[in-house]
Amino acid sequence: MPFVLPSCCWYLLAGVFGSLVGSFLNVVICRLPDPEQSIVRPRSRCPACGAPIRWYDNVPILSFFWLRARCRSCRATISWRYPLVEALAAGLALLLMWRFGPSKEWLVHFAFSAALIAVTFIDVDLRIIPNEISLGGMVVGFACSFLWPGFWKDSLIGLLVGGAGLLLLSEIYFRLRRREGMGMGDVKLLGMLGAWLGWQCLLFVLLFASLQGVVVALVMWLAGVKLAPPLPEEDQQEPAGQEEASPPAGDGADADGGEDGPEPVSLLGAALPFGPFLALAAVEYLFLGQWFYAWIRG
Repeated sequence: MPFVLPSCCWYLLAGVFGSLVGSFLNVVICRLPDPEQSIVRPRSRCPACGAPIRWYDNVPILSFFWLRARCRSCRATISWRYPLVEALAAGLALLLMWRFGPSKEWLVHFAFSAALIAVTFIDVDLRIIPNEISLGGMVVGFACSFLWPGFWKDSLIGLLVGGAGLLLLSEIYFRLRRREGMGMGDVKLLGMLGAWLGWQCLLFVLLFASLQGVVVALVMWLAGVKLAPPLPEEDQQEPAGQEEASPPAGDGADADGGEDGPEPVSLLGAALPFGPFLALAAVEYLFLGQWFYAWIRG
């Protein structure tokens, strides 16, 4: 009789594995935008004093609380960003286990979701989406499409239509408003989403990402939050933009935004990073996509 692992054990393994991946994502978020840093070495260290973090102080989520959010060596404050990313990765691992069970679908979609977590926080911090994730994600997503018979066609169409469709919308926006509406990073990210999820996701992702972006911008504006103006034309040349934006990456997850921020702008003139909303909508599609299209069909 084959051995069957109880479902509670699968959830426990998924949560622990997700938190460990989240710990690695914290390194990716801080180091990947800086071309001079490696995400593999050196080992994790305190950004304030540079002291290496001991293995028993590097337990995902728990270390933040038993260290009381302080570095053991210099007592500098540890950013809440670290346990948040770890908990977010663990939570997604558990939700995907509930949705797909222990299967290749869980493994593929969790890898996809982990990449989207990194995209979200890097875009929030620096308003860039690294090519290593977007372009690399296209290749990996298309390669994974061969795990399901015939899905490679949907993946290829999604990759091509996703990137071209958002590029077309960006061009229309530029001609109407005479300024850039989004950077090429968003275009490549949508192509990556199409490669992983197939062309069927594109309507859902664009609709929900746009709606949620408008709602968040409106809430921030009503709450009196200072909205940032669009970046200069560096969106058009992403590799150079990454190099220019790399110095703040040393602050990484510790940056809370200084007081010398950009001048506030009107709601219509503000610019929010669109990558996090595309990423959120893509994860929502994994759980709500079938229901959404069934509802459209009546």
